Amino acid sequence: MDSTSEDHQRAYAALKTAYEITGHWAEAVASKIGPGAYVKIRRRPTNQAGNFASYNWAKIYPSPTSPTNLAYTIGIDAAQVFLVKIDTVGNPPQQQAYEAIRGNDDTASGIVAILPKADGLRMSMDQLVDWTLERIADFRPGYDEIVKQLALADLTDQQILGHFDGKPAFREYREGWTAEESALFCRLARLTHDLGLDWWHISRGVQVRFGWKEPNAERANAVLGTLQGKTRRTISIRRTINGMDTVRRRPLTAELLTELEDALSEASLVAEGILAPGRKLSGRWPDELEADRDTVSDEDKDESETDLSTRGPLNRIYYGPPGTGKTYTVSRLLQEDYEQRADVESDPEWRSQFVMEKMGTLSWWEAVAAAMYDLGGRASVTQLLGHPFVQAVSATKGRSKNVRETLHTTILNKMVSGIGDGTIRIFSRAGAGEFELSGDWDSVCAPLVDLVKQSRQKPGAGSIVRRHSFVTFHQSFGYEEFVEGLRPVLSDEDDGSVRYHIKNGVFKDICERARQAPNHRFAIVIDEINRGNISKIFGELITLIEPDKREGMPNKVTVVLPYSGDLFTVPQNVDIIGTMNTADRSLALMDTALRRRFEFVSLPPETRKSEGYPLADTDIVTDEHIIDVARMLETINRRIELLYDRDHCIGHAYLTPLALIADQQERLATLGAIFQSKIIPLLEEYFFDDWRKIRLVLGDNQKSHARYQFVLELSQNEELVAELFGDTHEMDSLLSRPRYEIQKSAFTDVESYVGIYTTKR
Repeated sequence: MDSTSEDHQRAYAALKTAYEITGHWAEAVASKIGPGAYVKIRRRPTNQAGNFASYNWAKIYPSPTSPTNLAYTIGIDAAQVFLVKIDTVGNPPQQQAYEAIRGNDDTASGIVAILPKADGLRMSMDQLVDWTLERIADFRPGYDEIVKQLALADLTDQQILGHFDGKPAFREYREGWTAEESALFCRLARLTHDLGLDWWHISRGVQVRFGWKEPNAERANAVLGTLQGKTRRTISIRRTINGMDTVRRRPLTAELLTELEDALSEASLVAEGILAPGRKLSGRWPDELEADRDTVSDEDKDESETDLSTRGPLNRIYYGPPGTGKTYTVSRLLQEDYEQRADVESDPEWRSQFVMEKMGTLSWWEAVAAAMYDLGGRASVTQLLGHPFVQAVSATKGRSKNVRETLHTTILNKMVSGIGDGTIRIFSRAGAGEFELSGDWDSVCAPLVDLVKQSRQKPGAGSIVRRHSFVTFHQSFGYEEFVEGLRPVLSDEDDGSVRYHIKNGVFKDICERARQAPNHRFAIVIDEINRGNISKIFGELITLIEPDKREGMPNKVTVVLPYSGDLFTVPQNVDIIGTMNTADRSLALMDTALRRRFEFVSLPPETRKSEGYPLADTDIVTDEHIIDVARMLETINRRIELLYDRDHCIGHAYLTPLALIADQQERLATLGAIFQSKIIPLLEEYFFDDWRKIRLVLGDNQKSHARYQFVLELSQNEELVAELFGDTHEMDSLLSRPRYEIQKSAFTDVESYVGIYTTKR
């Protein structure tokens, strides 16, 4: 809302009044339903999907034990009606079954009641409440019957705990809880389960996590929260949810749970990337999932930092063919393990990050002006030399020597009464070796003033501390970019000259940051790690990255860097995470020194399509056929593996956008576009334009009719050959060679795709 707009103010006041009326109406109805009935009202103009809604509404639950995903809802609609119905909350997995009960026409539904505006306004509140209760009594089926039909009845607390008790250590741990602690835990488990979120154990200790985790997977797809601690039970929420800040090891209380209940919804899960739009999760329990590996126990570290801070260095490479989710996997890992909501503890780190990102890109005169303003508008060169803004620019420009001289020259060139030929003149002498802002500095430096003010403020609601860096290897990438080297830097003088300075590379920078925050883990992500010249890039550091050669270890190795002469070691809290595309280079051809020092995690194409997997809900349904997209991809990849190898398969990520498209014809058109612009060109690259093999991969040689073939095999046109080469061309061998043509009409025909995996014998 714009607080300066009178129209917005009036609309807000009217909206507030409407909410108050709806709330009063709901409370009055609940009081008549029974002593245990309670109301939850959504006091914002958006629906559960986060979109603007033309109505306001409240939920009435008949009793404290009523399932949280089914309620009586009452509201006032913009269509000028009063509305009462039995409705689902949070879009549960049973939504489709519920819609079958309700029907498509609200005016004819047995569980929806509509009162025209004119009739409702003639009623008193008591009359409106009586009308509502009469309609609720007439609903068929009734609330309890729908609960049974949809199997929505909540599990008992003991049934919920039973899903966790398969791990003896956890059962022994929770048997020491008070009745209140057990009830709070079950309330949390019930809340998240109703939204379709999964729960699982970690391999050691008693920590449990909730989020999204696939069956038989060693790692979760997305972790939303954790519950840990044997002597002090705490909960951590790793994501900002619908305006609710992240939570770090806070005691699990009723107040915190209420906050979570208000924040969690399908829309907020979609916004955080835990749930894809339109996709439902199954809500699996720990006895249905594997425990997380690659994590240490918090068994004896209840009051310590999270387990990430105590585990050893991680050197890992994710590898697989194109489109298997390598970048997605790494990005989720970074969000979960190497990003933190800025808080009191991380405030200095956030400010340092802000200064480097925002101030480090300034020119020298801008850095001096910003620092001088931050120091009160007046400063000496010595004071400026130690200011973080100036140090950030110095680090960015790779300048470590003669900075004092640079600052002095910069100020003189921008003096109000100076002899410099610059057009910006904002400094003047203040006496006693000091300078001050002068002249038109306030108009010239307005953007710099805004930056300084931002640096003084507390981190904003969306401020994140990112403890990771990203780099892509390529053939020309070298030691100078990765560790340190001489870099050309444009002089700050106006003569346009170039100087060379020693500048830190991305790896040295992340190591220095990690050394300053030893209780947190940092990561450098190396995309396409197999495309670089490893010995050229790492140099002598290839030994230092081994876990037992890190800083603080008995076998620590220290080297002298060739350009700066600095002594250098690799901190223990720096993880190196790489990705490699096996279509570019096989794992077997990788640098052996690198292979010895990394663990490798394969990410093959995923063709399972059950709930929670990437290709869930990607099938295309028409009147006559169903395109089984997962089966189609599996068949294509089996053929590629036989004709080439498994390193050149096609990843599932090319096809996952289909799940986001509800309209089946639009989904078919999207599949056609994917084949034309991505899959066919990829096959051309793999098989070096050998169209015969491409036809084999697509099953074109086995299809019942030529119109279903993506690639047509045709005879040479004799007339065209004669026209091009003459009648005496002596090119008989050319005439015997088939020619190939892409048939665009096949990309819109369902039979073309079904024919890939349903072939004639």
